[in-house]
Parts: sequence; structure tokens; C-alpha cells
Amino acid sequence: MSVEGWGCVSVCRRMSENGAIIASASLVCKTFFLYVENMGKLCKVSRSGMGWVCYTGSFLDVNGGERMQLPIRMVILGAGDRGRTYAAYAKAYPDEVKVVGVADINPAASGAVAQAHGLGPEAVWGDWTEAVAARPECDVMAVTMPDALHVEPAIACLDAGYHLLLEKPMGRSWAECERLAAKVHEKGDRLVILGHVLRYTVYFRKLRELIAAKAIGDVVSIQHLEKVAYMHAAHSFCRGNWGNTERSSPMILQKCCHDFDQFVWWLGKRCTGVSSFGNTFLFNAAHRPEGAAARCLECPATVERACAFSARKIYLERQDYRYPFVDKSDAAMLKMLREGPYGRCVYACDNDAVDHQVVNLRFEGGVTVAHQMESFTYSGGRETKIFGTRGEIVGDGRTLKIHHFDTRTTELWDSVLEAGAPQGSGHGGGDFGLMDELVRQLTECDPADYREVFDVSLESHRIAFAAEASRRANGALMLAD
Repeated sequence: MSVEGWGCVSVCRRMSENGAIIASASLVCKTFFLYVENMGKLCKVSRSGMGWVCYTGSFLDVNGGERMQLPIRMVILGAGDRGRTYAAYAKAYPDEVKVVGVADINPAASGAVAQAHGLGPEAVWGDWTEAVAARPECDVMAVTMPDALHVEPAIACLDAGYHLLLEKPMGRSWAECERLAAKVHEKGDRLVILGHVLRYTVYFRKLRELIAAKAIGDVVSIQHLEKVAYMHAAHSFCRGNWGNTERSSPMILQKCCHDFDQFVWWLGKRCTGVSSFGNTFLFNAAHRPEGAAARCLECPATVERACAFSARKIYLERQDYRYPFVDKSDAAMLKMLREGPYGRCVYACDNDAVDHQVVNLRFEGGVTVAHQMESFTYSGGRETKIFGTRGEIVGDGRTLKIHHFDTRTTELWDSVLEAGAPQGSGHGGGDFGLMDELVRQLTECDPADYREVFDVSLESHRIAFAAEASRRANGALMLAD
């Protein structure tokens, strides 16, 4: 029986029609369990950012078997935006997850998490090495530090016996990824779940459901656009943490391993060929306006007012990108623009990240994918067209239009109108959806399957590194049979 993706009421009604429920459900916070007679299993129905979902797979056997006790105890290694986001799940659902420690080199960042979760000084560390060395009593370490601090902390945490919530990318090179994979396989029963949050949104789950059900027949090809958005590109991939690939990772990995993970997930096939082109088209010295200063606050008004990427506009006047910072006050922003990296002219940074890139992929069976990552869009998000032998699906990140060839009809599906599916956390509900999946894996699933959870995420990185290698080789074919 598979009821994944149905709303709560629909789940209960359909299961009752099948004569499956023999006991009433008891609601405890956001989670309840149904004993299903013809499965002999205890099924968890839980509410996250994606709505009420009855999961399928390996469930806890009610006739025996053990599961991790709730709440799951988690230590945050890296109290930046991603670390605070995952920690917020514990505030929303304290019966499931409890933050028991935090480590960060920035005392203000770790202090904010400590205050939010009532942590004493003994549960706050100055960096990840101190936290792991302290051997805190916890179940999961959340590694949410910059890209250069993913592999080493992850391996140390696994050696210490902890499960991992690991922010993507898992490594900055394929060699690093293979090293981590070897450790995951060695440990065997330790869960490593990667931050591929798009898998856990109601929108992308619906898209996969339609493909699996062959709503448009067999998939022939896919067109996929990732709209980075011009301000996000300037903030993160020019001035910010991911502007310089030596310090971070290639943009196609950092930004698009999500998308490559989606393609593998949708198609259930292995990629057998990659070719890619891209460069830093705009954010370089050649395009620096005449008279522009090295910092936006020092730039002549005639130049600064005409610049779409003015830090004064983005951080002081419109406040578009204050959300990643711990201190969001005007005084803090002014100091940051005067002294920090986010006050620099976008044409005078040390960035080498691409600002646009196209990737063509070939999958088993001849399916092709054309993927475009574009910085110069007004808004962010993803748009997708999937072409099948019997129809076409067009998605804009919120709605899906399913066009049927045989009947010449079109269905419209809207994620916002989906019953019981509020977009309650970032990435369309995917941030909390990922945390909900972490809880599910640790409380319901067989540890023997943990290796597969990691290996599926590994494939997206294999594709990303191949795409970057192809781009650097002027579009040479990679991963060829």
C-alpha cells in the first residue's frame, strides 16, 4: 500500500475504504500513528512544511523492534543561516528535536542559538573541534559550516559515533566526496542525510509523483531553469561566501547539486554524459563603471544610484538581504558596508564564480536534460518543462500544468491550494521537511538502509563535478560510456 502525498483526511478515508484501520489514530503534537492491519506495521503520519504525509517504506514493526527515543538530541556545528534554520525546527516541534549544544567561531552567532534554546555555557563551544572533543550526549551533529569545513568535521563526527545532518555540498572535490563515502560505508549504521531540501517540498514531490505514475507517458527530455536572482547572485556568489571557488566550491556544485539530485530522483536513472559551458560574464573588472569606487558607500552618487547591485540599496535602503546576519540593525549594516566584504563593488571583488552556466545531460535510456543556471533574473526559483511520450508538464515552482496529448486537456495543480500543505518554512517547506525526514529515518527506518540514503546524494555531486570539469575544458564530454 502506498499513500504517500495524500492529505490527512484523504489518507484516513482511503485506508478506511480498504478496511485497513483497526484502531483509531491518537494525535500527539504533529505526529500520530496508524496501525494498518494488512501491513502489520506502525505507520507514521506527520505534518511538516509539506503538509500531512503518510510515509511509505520501512516502518517500525509494532510486534517488536526498537527506535530512537524522542526528542532527538542535536548539536549545531555552525550557527549561520542554515544552522539557525534547522535549529528552528526544534523550537517548532520540541517533542521531536532538542538542540543541546552549539559551536561557532562567532560568539554572537552561537550566543543567539544558545539563548533561543536555553543552553548553558557548558553547551557552547568556540569551534567544531572543541564540540566533538567534548563528546556531548547527543544523537545528531548538524554540520552547517562553510564548504571548506564539511568533510573533516563530518568524518570526525562519524568516528565519534554520531549521526549527521550535513549541509551541501558534502565536499569541495570529488576526491573529498569519495573519502567521506568510504567513511560512511565503513561505519555502516550511521545516518548521513544531506541538505537536499527540495526533495521534501510538496511541489517537487508532486512532480516526481506525476512522473512515476506516467501521467505524461515516458519522459523523453527535460528543460530546467534555476533562477538565481540578480541580488542573490551579487550577495552570495560575488561579494559573499561562495564568490571565490578556492575558498568555497564551484557555483554549479553549490547551487545546482539540488537540481542534479532532482533529475536523478525523478528519472531513477544514472547520468551517462555531461557537457557544460559558462563564465563570469558581468561581475569582473572589465565591466566596472568609470569612476566607481572600491566600496559602494564611497562611490560617486551618479554612479551608485545607477547601479542595480549597490550595497547601499540592498542592505541599507531596501533591507533585502539582512536576513542572513545575526545583527540586523542599521548600525551593524553600516559597519559591515564600511569594513566587510558585502560593502564591496561587485566589479572589484576577488570572485571567480560563474554568473551563468548551461549543462546538458544524458541519462540511461537516452533521456536528455538541458539545465540552465542564471544569475540575471528578477526573482529566484525554478521553472521546469518535462516532455513525455503522452504529454507535457510545465512548472513554475508553485503550479504544475499537465497537458495531455490524447484528450487535448490540461490539468492545473497548485501547491498553495493543496489541502494541508502550508509552505511553512524556507525552500517551499523543504527546510522543515528535511528535518522531518531526519526524524523519520532515525525513528522508523532500518539502519541497514542508511548507506543508500547517502549514496543517492553522492550521485548529484558526481554530476556537478563532471559539469565543472566540462566547463573548464570548453564543453568536453564527461562521464561518457
